[in-house]
Amino acid sequence: MGKRSYISGIAALTLAIAPSAVAAPESIGANITYPGESNYSERVTLGLNKSMIVELDKPAADVVITNPEIADAVVQTAKRIIFRGVNFGQTNAFVFDRAGNQILNLEIGVEMDMASLEQLVARHVPDARVRIEGVNGSVVLTGTADSLSASNAVERLVSAYVRAGDETQVINMINISAKDQVMLEVRIVEMQRNAVKQLGINLTGSPGFGDLSRLVERQLFTDNGSGTVVDSGTTTLAPGLPYSLNADIGSSLSFPVQGQSLGGFGGTIGYQNYVGSDLQSSIGAEINALERVGIVRTLAEPNIVAMSGESAKFLAGGEFPVPVGQDNNGRITVEFKPYGVGLGFTPVVLSEGRISLKVSTEVSELTSEGAFQGTSSTTTDADGNVYTVEGATLPALSVRRAESTIELPSGGSMMMAGLIQTRSRQTLDQVPGLKKLPILGALFQSRDFIQSETELVVIVTPYLVDPTSKNQLRTPADGFANSSDAKTIFFGKLNEQYGKNGAKVDAESYRAPVGFIEE
Repeated sequence: MGKRSYISGIAALTLAIAPSAVAAPESIGANITYPGESNYSERVTLGLNKSMIVELDKPAADVVITNPEIADAVVQTAKRIIFRGVNFGQTNAFVFDRAGNQILNLEIGVEMDMASLEQLVARHVPDARVRIEGVNGSVVLTGTADSLSASNAVERLVSAYVRAGDETQVINMINISAKDQVMLEVRIVEMQRNAVKQLGINLTGSPGFGDLSRLVERQLFTDNGSGTVVDSGTTTLAPGLPYSLNADIGSSLSFPVQGQSLGGFGGTIGYQNYVGSDLQSSIGAEINALERVGIVRTLAEPNIVAMSGESAKFLAGGEFPVPVGQDNNGRITVEFKPYGVGLGFTPVVLSEGRISLKVSTEVSELTSEGAFQGTSSTTTDADGNVYTVEGATLPALSVRRAESTIELPSGGSMMMAGLIQTRSRQTLDQVPGLKKLPILGALFQSRDFIQSETELVVIVTPYLVDPTSKNQLRTPADGFANSSDAKTIFFGKLNEQYGKNGAKVDAESYRAPVGFIEE
């Protein structure tokens, strides 16, 4: 019996040593346990400033915590250990028995306790399907919300709960299930009405005074017998006109408001007094009675698509140069400034039925009123170099601008109206003193009157849109074809009749202003 046990022991020892002998070149004779990879590993999340109780099956003799600043442990009994979260972060803890064997390996993550926070969010935003996680002191929000307003409500609740600041950040990664592309349909209509009235009277005269006679040199004319008076080639002294003093008087009243006469009705009337063939005196009057009424209509209907939260801009007009600098050689540097019909908007999709819009519209045009006229000048610098600064004429801009933030449903419209401007200017040019004469005083004055009215209306309509296939899109050039030479020569056609997919057009199916085009 003893011999058989001895042999069995040798055999067992041989089997135990053999694998070690074979693996000796690759083994270092140590057993390494990585965090969380032992048979006794557990991963737990511990709330900050909160504790958990661990009940052991075996008595513990030693507890090792890698980083006591993250978590600490209190051994209440040999089989009961209380762990407490001290600070945000990760650490691990090892529990050994009296023989030095490992009986527990805890991978501890200390984060904020989200249980009460999830209950708070579920109570106030019940439709939000979100998950709240803590990562090194920060809060990460994931999941899906029906609208941007629901996502913002969850973020505000979490920020208020954790008192988000420099140390605690709330990272919002919630997906919005609502559509986030907005097409804005805008209709901009502006009407300008102008009325100009001008009534001017200008008087002229050249009266003569005195009856003194004097000798003047006169050319002699003779009759050649055929009834034709010809120059005889001789001169003689003869009495002149019976006055010795004359003068010119008159009034010149302009139209300073308009800047010039418009044209229209105008007339002159005058009287002249001759003595023989010599003009002795004259008097005349020029009358202008003018009126102009005009109207200007501006219409723009841009459509723009933008993502929720992003900005989009539109401009139909042009750009004009503005000098911004000049070197010593007189070369001018310019920048271009835009003008025309402009639109800018930023949509925010709050939900399927609510869209918040920040809209900015502008209608501008070049005008000479308020323009800058620069003059040329010659300048000598400190080195004695002479260079010329060229003058520049810069136009002014007449601008009508409206900015507003509104909230509309998809397909709903709102009008920004009431942008009315009325201006009237009037001047009276008068001759001092004579203007106060009863009845006749109106002959010594001119009236220049201008009245302008401008009204701007903007209608905005947002739509939630999805992209579509390019085969479902049409352009004004689809189906266009140049006409043949024969049709151009004999019928004066520039292009063939065309419509959708090149279909022919008849008079019954033609509808304006959209549809088919025939030139």
